[in-house]
Amino acid sequence: MNLRHLFDNLEEYLCVVLLVVMSGAILCQILFRFVFELPLRWTEELGIYVLSWVSFMGASLGVKRWAHIGVEAFVLLLPKKLQSATKVLSLVLSAVFFAIMVYFGCEIVNKQIVTGQVSPAMRIPMYYAYLSVPVGGAFMFIRTLQLLHVQLTRGGAK
Repeated sequence: MNLRHLFDNLEEYLCVVLLVVMSGAILCQILFRFVFELPLRWTEELGIYVLSWVSFMGASLGVKRWAHIGVEAFVLLLPKKLQSATKVLSLVLSAVFFAIMVYFGCEIVNKQIVTGQVSPAMRIPMYYAYLSVPVGGAFMFIRTLQLLHVQLTRGGAK
């Protein structure tokens, strides 16, 4: 497996690993709570933080596959050149949004680093949980730029 293949499929790999971790944590929670009657506090917390990471990585995967909800009925009524221009405009606006998301996500992470806040049950720094926002935004930004490049160079086969 080469490095390009790894980067092209990074979201898929991360989502699979994270979903396994989250499922394992929730399964442990169910087992310990209802079978052994000894609830584990950290499993719920881990599940929530991993869910945040899976959500942002999955959103990036959706950007990569052009799978997010869009209003194509209106766009399909436009002439072909305007359809292409609409896709380009949509991608540019998305890239701007993701860049803003990365910027403000980094601001939140920096505040967490400065305050030194830790999670209640696992006692890990909270910025690990908040990092999902700028990292996911960065992946979405990169995937949007890739789609924009394809749209501009090849005429944008969906």
